[in-house]
Amino acid sequence: MQLSKVSYYSDYVAYPIVIAGLASVGLAGETRTAIVAWLLAVGGGLVLWTFMEYVLHRVALHRITYFVPLHGMHHAAPLAYIGTPTWLSVSVLGAGLFAPAWGLFGLSIATGVTVGVMAGYVYYGLVHHLIHHRRGGAPAGYLQGLRTSHLRHHYSPQQGNFGVTTGIWDRVFGTVIRPKGAKSP
Repeated sequence: MQLSKVSYYSDYVAYPIVIAGLASVGLAGETRTAIVAWLLAVGGGLVLWTFMEYVLHRVALHRITYFVPLHGMHHAAPLAYIGTPTWLSVSVLGAGLFAPAWGLFGLSIATGVTVGVMAGYVYYGLVHHLIHHRRGGAPAGYLQGLRTSHLRHHYSPQQGNFGVTTGIWDRVFGTVIRPKGAKSP
């Protein structure tokens, strides 16, 4: 949905606060072994985020009737401030991820997984913003590769390249859009 500039950038203020709060709760008074388990949960959350990013983009934003027109706004105006309000994304992650993880794995692991997913979400937001809004010369290296892949997603007649921060899941599920003339592996 179309957001105000303040709402668009609020993820970069609110999420670090939520992440720090979750980390302090999850790590309070923990042993070294529990801290290692928490860090592994954060890593698992980061990996989980990459999969969620792919599935949400491929399924929700390109196939679910309610979300398709909203995402179509982004495809039509890639420089517009279009996104999910922070209050909504934090609420969905809290109810859909943190609460069930707490029930299944306990508070420490739940905070670790949620921190990992939220950090991945913030990274996704930053990368996606830079892909579309970075001014000046072409971004170097890694970011340029992500930008090239994402622009193929926007401007190719094929559907694919749903991963913004990584192409791993596009390769796993066969949705990579290759440059014209490139051969499949």
